[in-house]
Amino acid sequence: MKRKICGMLAAAALVVLTAAPVAGAGPPENPNCFGKGASQLGQAGVMGEHSSSFDEPRSGIGNVAEAVTGTHQPGELAIVLGADCG
Repeated sequence: MKRKICGMLAAAALVVLTAAPVAGAGPPENPNCFGKGASQLGQAGVMGEHSSSFDEPRSGIGNVAEAVTGTHQPGELAIVLGADCG
């Protein structure tokens, strides 16, 4: 019985600890910026190939944004890469 209660408490703590950062995340400041930046690159003819066309796996946009800007927001990554999102 004691083991069952400890397991339930541990599960509840895990849910609370993993949900807290998500609940505290605000809306993105530039939700459309990545799309605008991609459009600008495409119109300039410098977009490049889609990541699925490569043999080895590539990092996703959210992962690259996290590595570069500290947030998973693609719009923030677009600003760092020089997109004009005004």
